[in-house]
Amino acid sequence: MNCPGCSVEMTDLEGDHGENFRECGDCGGLWIDVADLNRILLHNNLTGIEGQGGKVDADALTGHCPDCQVDLIRVDGGDRQHKLSYDTCESCGGIFLEHEFADATDAKKAEQQIIHFFRHFSGKKKSAAG
Repeated sequence: MNCPGCSVEMTDLEGDHGENFRECGDCGGLWIDVADLNRILLHNNLTGIEGQGGKVDADALTGHCPDCQVDLIRVDGGDRQHKLSYDTCESCGGIFLEHEFADATDAKKAEQQIIHFFRHFSGKKKSAAG
């Protein structure tokens, strides 16, 4: 699978619970299947991707889905201090997170960064339990 950000072949990272991430060694982008993402979010007391909010940026040209080859759409979120965005496939629901994941050297670290990203994206802070 080639990176939607820079077209370099991505490397597979497998999580402890079967989650499969793909990381770009060039730009640091991270691709995750929507079902795996929802499982991670829900296991960390966050709402699934459909409840994360955000606003579609219809003018953003973000590339093509590496699985389906359809256009990706950009979803913007976060707050005034932390403007964040991710790209998603309208067909398969896969998610591409860009350069802020450049140091996700293994699946566990990638998962931690995804959780951190979506806590800020949705405006939720880390709970006492998590």
